[in-house]
Amino acid sequence: MSRKPFFTGIVLAALLVSLVVTAAAPAHAQDRRLRVVASFSILADVARNVAGDAADVASLMPLGANPHAFTPSARDVVALSEADVVLIVGAGYEEGLIDVLQETGGDNVRVASDCVPIRPVSGGESTGGPGEDHAHEETDACEAHHEAVYGALGIDEDEGDAGEFLGVLADLACGGETHDDAGGDEHAHAAGSCDPHVWTDPANAGLWALMIRDVLAELDPANADVYAANAEAYLGELAALHQDIGALIGAIPADRRAIVTNHLAFNYLAGRYGLELVGVVIPGGSTTSEPSVQQVLGLIETVQEYDVPAIFTETTVSESIAQQIAGETGAQIVRLYTGSLSQPGDGADTYLTYMRYNAGAIAEALE
Repeated sequence: MSRKPFFTGIVLAALLVSLVVTAAAPAHAQDRRLRVVASFSILADVARNVAGDAADVASLMPLGANPHAFTPSARDVVALSEADVVLIVGAGYEEGLIDVLQETGGDNVRVASDCVPIRPVSGGESTGGPGEDHAHEETDACEAHHEAVYGALGIDEDEGDAGEFLGVLADLACGGETHDDAGGDEHAHAAGSCDPHVWTDPANAGLWALMIRDVLAELDPANADVYAANAEAYLGELAALHQDIGALIGAIPADRRAIVTNHLAFNYLAGRYGLELVGVVIPGGSTTSEPSVQQVLGLIETVQEYDVPAIFTETTVSESIAQQIAGETGAQIVRLYTGSLSQPGDGADTYLTYMRYNAGAIAEALE
């Protein structure tokens, strides 16, 4: 018997208690700092860089958690309800939060990826490019964000293979539902059709930063200048990061750029910097499915065909099947950080160090 309805009832009861206690208080009193809750550690780190000392930012998910498998406790839901704003990636990334956010209305939820070009997933693998069914017209605000970010990072907007703009991801699951675009037309996405791992392209982290800047300024106009200055400074750091990653991956010989990952977590990195993602161990954009025997055998053939030297696994996801494939092919296992930053001092405890760590590990394995 499923425990989901029982769990949801407990969670919603806790939430109602919290709402009763806090109903008399304004959403953001002038005598306290803005309270921001981000869904996971990477998004929280970007938000902290924008917020600076003007707002308090917390990560809902602890370090080391697998965001695809995370489900909130009653205490977590109270934290969500008491936040002035809850930041999520969207595109189906926060699978365990979808029911809670939808059932409670999610009035304080903002999707950080609203202006990010989203890559589709088809048949459990990357399609290698955007599909027509994913095309939406870009808003003026997002167009301004794109110009600012690509300008700061020195990127031609047509450079790389980033994806297709989806517009506001009102359907948090990014699959199995319909939503209206700005023109009132409904668009449907097949379940699991979006790759949510957008942050592996630093340009998308920049788009997050500008979205967060605008959200915080809207809720806390007294500190709007602070958020704007912090976001601009952070874009400068992202520009340096982009150059560093480009140099690392650019040094990899062209015939050594085929990669296999544990699940579809580095699609955006590959598209931006010219890596060729030839296979994933766990099909789809999540970590909640398992490959069939035929898929595993096919991936073994792919590793051998492309002479892939390494299978990139993750600190937050089981690598048992990847280990089997490595044993059959002679490829080495290289662990990367994906859905979580590292513990403090472990070399990937901020977004900037996380990206440099992963890019360095990939370059070293493929050279």
